[in-house]
This record gives sequence, C-alpha cells and structure tokens, in this order.
Amino acid sequence: MLELTVLGVLADQELHGYELKKRLTELLGTMSSVSFGSLYPALNRLERTGQVAVVEAESDTSPIPTSGSLTGEVAAYRARRGRTARGRRGKKVYSITPSGRARLRDLLLDHTGDDRSFSIRVAFCRHLNPQDRIDLFQRRRTEVAAQLAERSASRSDRRIDKYLGLLREHHDEALERDLAWLDRLVSEERQTQSDAQPEHEPSGGSRT
Repeated sequence: MLELTVLGVLADQELHGYELKKRLTELLGTMSSVSFGSLYPALNRLERTGQVAVVEAESDTSPIPTSGSLTGEVAAYRARRGRTARGRRGKKVYSITPSGRARLRDLLLDHTGDDRSFSIRVAFCRHLNPQDRIDLFQRRRTEVAAQLAERSASRSDRRIDKYLGLLREHHDEALERDLAWLDRLVSEERQTQSDAQPEHEPSGGSRT
C-alpha cells in the first residue's frame, strides 16, 4: 500500500521527501506510522526500478544581500554553502516516471486488498478510465453485499448479549451505508460517461 500511495501522490506533483511524508500521513492516517525509515527505502526501490526519478536538488539561488562589507558578504556566502551541503540529501525532489504511472494503474486495478487499500484506490481512481472506475466500485459493492449477507445469516445466533447485538447492528448499518455510497459512485460515473458522449445528428434530415 505504501508503493501505491507514493506513486499516487507523486502522480499529482513533484515533492521533497518531507512534503511527501506529510501527504502520506494525511492519506493513510496517523496510525499508519509512515516514517522516514520506511519512506526513503521505498523511494530508493522505486528509483532503482525506474518508477520514480530524482529531478533536482534544491539550491538557494536568492541573491546574497549587499552589506557594504566584504567580510560580511563572504561570511554569508560560506554560511549558505554550509547549509546547502548539510541539507543536500533532504532536498531531493521526487517525480513519477512513465513506468511509474503504468505501475500505478496496475496497482489501482489490483483486486486484492483490505478496506483501507480500497480507500486509497478511490483516492487515486481519477487516474483510471471511466469503465475501470465503474469496475472497481462494482467489485467492492459485491464484496460488501457478501459481507452483509453473511452477517444477516448469522443473526439467528441467540448466544449474544444486548451490547454485542448493538455492536453487530452498528456494523450492519455501516455496511448498508457503504452499499448506498457505492451505488451512488457507480450511478454518478455512468452519468458522467453518458454526458461525455457526443450527440449524433438525426439521420435523413434536411439542412437549410
């Protein structure tokens, strides 16, 4: 899932490692524990396989302020060089490559995964064509409907207390909301496809 999220974020814009980590945390949540210790090895693997490229190393190109003192200007120049040398590793800018975009599409079309990976796929499904998006939503709907049917079949179990029953009811309602949401996604996607189709002129009509 980290590979999918990294490629999905970089498909939108080039980012430094720190900015990328921030975006990953926003998408995956604070409980995902995305650390630089896991992010940079993942970026290195993606770079080795040609899916991510380092496009530049940031440098400070702003003019050094003129102080009228040669000693002061030399000191400012040396301080800038020191900051650049110390921060060079952290200033890499990462960009997705054409190979990375192809890999992103493959990951988005992957049928395996859990609830959280599906949420990430939805976050980046704009990179799929309309029919692939519909297929993604419909597969998920089939899975959710199967979960709901299985839970419904087990409701005859009377060996549960009041609070466990309330918890089951809460889970059932969440699945029903998911079904309604997925139905809406499919419906809106189909409507978008329909609106995008060009209108054809009626045949056999005369033009004036």
